Amino acid sequence: MQLIEQTLRLHSTDHFGTRLPPQYIGHLFVELPKVIRQSVSMAVQNRSSTKGRGPEWLKRAADIRFVDHRDDDGISLRFEAARLGDAAPELFKQQSLFPELMPDADTTGFDMFGDVLTDIRVGEKDSQHFDTTLLRSVGRFQKFFNKGPFTSIEFQNQKKAGLAIELTADLVASAKSLCGMTPVPQRVRLVGELDGIEASTQRFTLVLDTGDKVSGVFGDAQMDEMQRLWRQRVLVLGSAVYRPSGRLLRIEADEVRDGSGEPSIFSRLPTSRHDLIDTSRLKQRQGPRSGMAAIAGAWPGDETDEEIEAALEQLS
Repeated sequence: MQLIEQTLRLHSTDHFGTRLPPQYIGHLFVELPKVIRQSVSMAVQNRSSTKGRGPEWLKRAADIRFVDHRDDDGISLRFEAARLGDAAPELFKQQSLFPELMPDADTTGFDMFGDVLTDIRVGEKDSQHFDTTLLRSVGRFQKFFNKGPFTSIEFQNQKKAGLAIELTADLVASAKSLCGMTPVPQRVRLVGELDGIEASTQRFTLVLDTGDKVSGVFGDAQMDEMQRLWRQRVLVLGSAVYRPSGRLLRIEADEVRDGSGEPSIFSRLPTSRHDLIDTSRLKQRQGPRSGMAAIAGAWPGDETDEEIEAALEQLS
């Protein structure tokens, strides 16, 4: 399997030459393989983490190796990574259910992580490149910037010469902000036609009675049942996972069963609780006769306990 060289450049307020401080670089070497694996998984499977060991192709596609480093206008770290098509040829043997989302065969894990950073940098709330798990992983780079002299990590794009994306403390803060605004997953009961199944990535599509298409993921134990119910009306029990915008990202199916006779009331796009409350309506400007100003000084403070209890009794 042919490996592609990928270079990361560390920019610092100090000059270390080729003598790297391990107390800082060590954190980078621990976190980088995690976010690369999660970025590959997100790009291909629409989820950054899976239960269990994960597919063999993911291990190969996310396997990065440190080669060496040099002093080149900053510290340049050289890695090797496999192209997705070389590491996971099985993904390209048949037409994908999601061709518009599937990475190119010549893409590496570093490129996929670069897509994640690009969307975070522009504050893309509807991104398909990250979920909260991946955003939290990016957030853990805060320790790298807080405790060390480094100001940025520059990722070169091997497909587009001269194009680079920088991971900085500000970008880490943006990742945390996007994570914080993402609605929490919620349990759902969803009915529709099981329109497509992709065994290699464990993804499926569900067509709702409204005509909307929903993307979902399933586990190893559900494969036989998914194949048996293909093109039939099914009931999916699981969790709805959302984007920072509040729009649905995916359905994580815990169980898929025959849905014949299930009512259409369960065949609508799941709405996050975040969307059910217009928080802007809860924010009102305070004036001299509203908010705390309307309360301050209004309570005399000389009532007895009995008088207060009597007043509260009347209110109840």
